[in-house]
Amino acid sequence: MAKRKKDKRVPILLLEDIARTGNRGEIKKVKIGHALFLARKKQALIINPKKLKDLSILEKLKSKKIEKKVKMIEEKKKAIESLVFQFNLKIGKHGEVYDSLTKEKIKQFLHNHNIDVTKDAINLEMPIKEKGNYEIEINLGLGEKAILKVIVDEEKV
Repeated sequence: MAKRKKDKRVPILLLEDIARTGNRGEIKKVKIGHALFLARKKQALIINPKKLKDLSILEKLKSKKIEKKVKMIEEKKKAIESLVFQFNLKIGKHGEVYDSLTKEKIKQFLHNHNIDVTKDAINLEMPIKEKGNYEIEINLGLGEKAILKVIVDEEKV
């Protein structure tokens, strides 16, 4: 009867994307020398069976958190898309504009409706200084975007 060769590969959890090995978050089996090299560079964790079980529990918890976040994002999207922001620009006697609609004002409007977003999430390249109807895109995370309808009117001062 032939002796069975012992597998000299160990499981590792990749902490970074590594060419020809795998992507971040994946568990791969590699030779012990490569595993030690990656561990020293803090690019991977060498895992034993107990750690592997703990990681599977963490993965389940992580997926539940993601599901919860997706649900929260969908609710936020519905709330934003049901709103209409009416903004009045202050216009002088000779047509000069004294005010503009900025990311900060949009953020404050949403905050007043119990919707918190960062200014970076609001896709507004330049402040709005003209009368009209606009649709402002708001990034909610995980690739989801909501559209806020904005009506800008003029108000003489």
